[in-house]
Amino acid sequence: MSQESSIEPVLDALVLGAGFAGLHALYRLRENGLKVLALEAAPDVGGAWYWNRYPGARCDVESLVYCYTFSPLLDEGWQWSERYAKRDEIQAYLSWVANKLDLRRDIRFNSRVVSAVFDDRKNLWTIRTEQGDTYRARHFFSAAGPITTPIMPDIPGLKDFKGLVIHTARWPERSPDFAGKRVAIIGTGSSAVQAIPIVAEQCKQLTVLMRTPNFYAPARNRPLTAADYEWWEKNRELTRHRLQNCLRWGGGDIMLDDAINDAMFQKAGEFTPERRREIYEARYANGGGVVGWAFCDAMADPEVNEEAANFLRGKIGTIVTNPRIAEKLTPRGYAYGTKRCTVGTDFYETFNRDNVELIDIKSEPIERFTPEGVVVGGREIKLDVLISASGFDALTGALTSIDLRGTSSESLKEGWAHGPHSHLGISVHGFPNLYMVGGPGSPSVLTNVVMTNEMQVEWIAALISHCEKQGFRRCEATREAEEQWTRHVNDLVKGTLWEHANSWYVGANVPGKPRVILAYVGGYLTYRERCEQERSQGYPGFSFS
Repeated sequence: MSQESSIEPVLDALVLGAGFAGLHALYRLRENGLKVLALEAAPDVGGAWYWNRYPGARCDVESLVYCYTFSPLLDEGWQWSERYAKRDEIQAYLSWVANKLDLRRDIRFNSRVVSAVFDDRKNLWTIRTEQGDTYRARHFFSAAGPITTPIMPDIPGLKDFKGLVIHTARWPERSPDFAGKRVAIIGTGSSAVQAIPIVAEQCKQLTVLMRTPNFYAPARNRPLTAADYEWWEKNRELTRHRLQNCLRWGGGDIMLDDAINDAMFQKAGEFTPERRREIYEARYANGGGVVGWAFCDAMADPEVNEEAANFLRGKIGTIVTNPRIAEKLTPRGYAYGTKRCTVGTDFYETFNRDNVELIDIKSEPIERFTPEGVVVGGREIKLDVLISASGFDALTGALTSIDLRGTSSESLKEGWAHGPHSHLGISVHGFPNLYMVGGPGSPSVLTNVVMTNEMQVEWIAALISHCEKQGFRRCEATREAEEQWTRHVNDLVKGTLWEHANSWYVGANVPGKPRVILAYVGGYLTYRERCEQERSQGYPGFSFS
């Protein structure tokens, strides 16, 4: 029996996803009096945090600010155990939120959306799931998340490999036993950096297949203490205010000395070289991916960026004892920040282990897989397990993987074939009553995602309320506004180091994907101000009917 039989034939709104943004959207729209459901592909809440359960998975944003702020109810009754929360704790937090706000009754789990089509005559979305269920809704709210569509490497013979193959973003609930196993991991991005030290401790032999070394900083993770929470009670509102008003990219560490933190609002040239070194050292000692964001011109001035990059490069040889391996791990040829800075524990130290081999696959390419292993640089490496930490079709993949069609016969995937376009990263012309959180053209992955999601959810909910109050049945970005915003997003990159990025930030990790900046690089504060301006002026970038 279709799930539709147990609900009203037409919903006011349907939310795609039950992660951070989806749970908030479900709550807010329901509180605003709408009849709303959420569809979630997983059997439980969590979004990306449900699927990414690989060893060592944890957030690289501090727990105290990687949580909701939209309801005072959620500031009470939950305490994080560590400075950087593990995946299991984050998923448990989201489960706790869903229970506390009574959200589960309006979530349909195990419901993977495969198509969404807008009826131009009835002004309704028809959404179908892989299970064959059909839903109809006036508003379609995508909270699918920016990193929900994993990609596998396209390597000859991979299907012939007889061993176990796992993607970090689709890790089995019961983690494999690596004892006595020969394991290879493809990638040295964020997921791999967290998994590699733990897998190396468990397995007989670990081969790390690295294409491009990333900038890395230690997390300095630790348990949170009673003193930490005493500090948090006194400084919570001030800290949130600071984060909401961060001028550019990155952000400050919430417990750093104010003088060190506040330097990020100034240019590097306002400090002596000695003082800059002290600031870098203080950030590195405190931990987290914040070293390169020490000054506000880090992504505009190549010399400033290179100074921060050289600081991090200089740390590698102090940890990795083999100079040849240390040099392999040293990132060169691109600016800090144009690839995501990785954060972890004992990553570099792991390459001092006897059972770990690092292979630079640019100099020794992966030729093919065999039933017994992988051929690299002309030699076969015998394997029992292959772990792919090969990343995601970021920001766009969650929607282009769905047959999503608006007022024309052209799908969203076809419309974005030469690069995504949107207004405010929220609305797409030709797709009425479709709203995106964390979509292309919004700050998304370049900020604290939870904070940006909250702002977008509240903004979209206000837009939908505006439609309801005015009796509008249809709302979409105008073509002019979409063109202006997309041009603005691309213009912001010009003259900055983002212009030369070659990473998943520009889709470079997906073969055939157009290389354009996917996220808004103007900073959270500027983005929020542009959205507030749109609302205060009566939504001039939207057409209503």
